[in-house]
Amino acid sequence: MKTIYCHAIVYFTLFGVLLLGSGIWLWGLKAGFTVEQLQQYYCGNDLLFMQAKSTQGVLEVALPHALGMGLFMMVTAHFMLFVPQRHRRQIIRLIAVWLVSALVSITAPFGIVYGWSGLTEAKLVALVVFQILGFYLLWRVFQAAFTDRRESF
Repeated sequence: MKTIYCHAIVYFTLFGVLLLGSGIWLWGLKAGFTVEQLQQYYCGNDLLFMQAKSTQGVLEVALPHALGMGLFMMVTAHFMLFVPQRHRRQIIRLIAVWLVSALVSITAPFGIVYGWSGLTEAKLVALVVFQILGFYLLWRVFQAAFTDRRESF
């Protein structure tokens, strides 16, 4: 592979790992990782003086996240062209699951705000799946940058 591509992939994967890692850290500080913490974050808690999120508040978070996550996922998926051909079907399935997890993670808070408490678990699962697949796919891109180019395509 050309050196310029390797540099771009290394920088992108480094950025991606920092992006995903800081997302986990900030989410833990802000909302937490349990169903109860997430319920309190979205629905409020009078004892802890936490206000419930409004639809407008959720929308103000969802729109930039949809743009940012979509762009990050698109670039990562395009770098998947460098992954060896023998893994192509597996990668396509993982990207599809990654996309669904992002959509659930972005849209579930609307249902939680409207009282569909079952979506709290879906939000947490989608968040975990998105992060794990994000790290995995970035690793595959990074790994493919340093394999023999003849294995790709």
